[in-house]
Amino acid sequence: MTVFPVPKQSRRLWIPNSLLTEIEEIFSNSQSKIQFLSYRTRITRNLAHSLFPFYEPKEMEAKRLLAESGFWKDPKEGPNSFTVSKEGISPIYHLYLGAEDHVRLEILRILDLNYGQLQNAKKTLQARLSKEKRSLLRLFYSRKHWAYRQGIGFISSCPTNLGKGRRDSLLLGIKEGVDPRFFSLFEKLSEFGIEIAPSTDHRRESLGNFRGLVVKISWKNAFAVQKRQFYKILGLRGSL
Repeated sequence: MTVFPVPKQSRRLWIPNSLLTEIEEIFSNSQSKIQFLSYRTRITRNLAHSLFPFYEPKEMEAKRLLAESGFWKDPKEGPNSFTVSKEGISPIYHLYLGAEDHVRLEILRILDLNYGQLQNAKKTLQARLSKEKRSLLRLFYSRKHWAYRQGIGFISSCPTNLGKGRRDSLLLGIKEGVDPRFFSLFEKLSEFGIEIAPSTDHRRESLGNFRGLVVKISWKNAFAVQKRQFYKILGLRGSL
């Protein structure tokens, strides 16, 4: 087995205020041209003391762990996915097994709001988590259950998720006439772990009624302070 060195990430924490101001201006100037469709959080975990799912899927072991914690009905039956949330209520909490990692938690909130509407609705987006959902998140951040190494963090199958094992993404619908600085501006955010690109892997349920160009802004292991700065601009501060 070959062990590769893990590069240390440069800890440049703060996005410059000048860049934050420019982003806010672009969204303010393009309120009717940018639709906030949905945002999603994915948390991936591999079982402790186990190889990656490609070699050892361990679906039954993952189901038993989730069932013992009260988040899977019957580990002996059913498909390898399970919806934790009540049907039709956003955000939707969904569990997946045996894909790229042993377990993946996906949290999807449907927005379908423009920038102005999002600012007015931000209080409703900061609803308190239920006891069940807090317990589910505690399970995913309990190191004893998952592959974890000091100095690296959670061990994931995908190198870009190594460490926090978390990826956040925001889907935007872009209409004709958007501020021309929009696409070039977001290239400057790549050094902070924030990427922007046309979306090709979204599900129809994430789009609401929008039909057009869909762009995804995603954070791969970005530092929490960077997410908070960016969420504050978009009116999503306080959201997971």
